[in-house]
Amino acid sequence: MSWSLPIRALESFRRQSASHLFQESLHNILASHVPLSRTQQALHELGGNAPSVSSIEARLQEVAAVDLSPTGLLLSRIKSEQAIAEMIRAYNTHVEVIDPMQWEGRSLKPTQVVSKLHLSLLEALGPFLLSARSRNARLATQPSPHSGFTVGDMARILNAPSLVRDSCDFFAAFPRAKVADLYRMLGLHPRTAERRLAAEGVSGMKIKRACAISAASRYVLWSDLSLADIAQRFGYTDTAHLHHEFKRSTGGIPPSVYRHAWRLPH
Repeated sequence: MSWSLPIRALESFRRQSASHLFQESLHNILASHVPLSRTQQALHELGGNAPSVSSIEARLQEVAAVDLSPTGLLLSRIKSEQAIAEMIRAYNTHVEVIDPMQWEGRSLKPTQVVSKLHLSLLEALGPFLLSARSRNARLATQPSPHSGFTVGDMARILNAPSLVRDSCDFFAAFPRAKVADLYRMLGLHPRTAERRLAAEGVSGMKIKRACAISAASRYVLWSDLSLADIAQRFGYTDTAHLHHEFKRSTGGIPPSVYRHAWRLPH
């Protein structure tokens, strides 16, 4: 669960079209932190007509289904309440969340007075996290960094144009390739390729970075490779570069926290 997930779930009630779903998901992989102004706007717009707890939970499930950020990948396999509590603690420590909260008695509790809508959101988040944990506990297979949902899969599910899908597939196959290599493979002049991608609300560099951090996150979570080896595999200049990109994708939480949370009793 990227911490932008709750706000994205609320914003989905105001969405008029599904045309930008891929761009939204790509952005969430790259930058999980939600500015306070965006949080306040989402809460304000729905404050007078708050959705039901069950409808919020349904939106959380919907948005999480295509969340390929590090936290989304962790949530898709997390099997213990202890791990959930560790991630809630980490978000309260590292980033500015909706409001400070804590995992208490199998649910999320605010640590200060909050709005009715915010309370409904927390009441939906608790069952959502527990249902994810319960579902994951029934999975027969162990997660692997070599398999699972990819950014290219997400592009297909969200019906992104073929140019975008081809770009995702290229960087999945060649994570160390440069954006210029992508354009040569597509047979397009760089300016033409960037113009076409820009028309879809993305860029070659954004696709490359999203594919890299999503794939690298699988190795952070589900392999014993060192961060240096993971950085080298996915084209980062060094461990510090991977560390920086990972923290951008989680709203400020380092990869070591994710490895620790995953290795808590499952």
